[in-house]
Amino acid sequence: MRALFDHDPDTAADEGDIAEFRRGFAAAGRDHQLILQILIPKLVALQERGDSVAALKLIADIKRIVARREAPPH
Repeated sequence: MRALFDHDPDTAADEGDIAEFRRGFAAAGRDHQLILQILIPKLVALQERGDSVAALKLIADIKRIVARREAPPH
């Protein structure tokens, strides 16, 4: 997973996006962090397949989860 955050000029995310994600992830509760740990590898797989539409939808879902302060739905 570390490779995802290594500097690569071909990646779409810039360092500001990564820093924002890390701040949000650190602020998220443990339940949200567990959910994100499942969704992030799925995002990587979508990107590798070139499925931009599904990847963008998943990114929006991840941002929503990170931004939420209440407990996730069960």
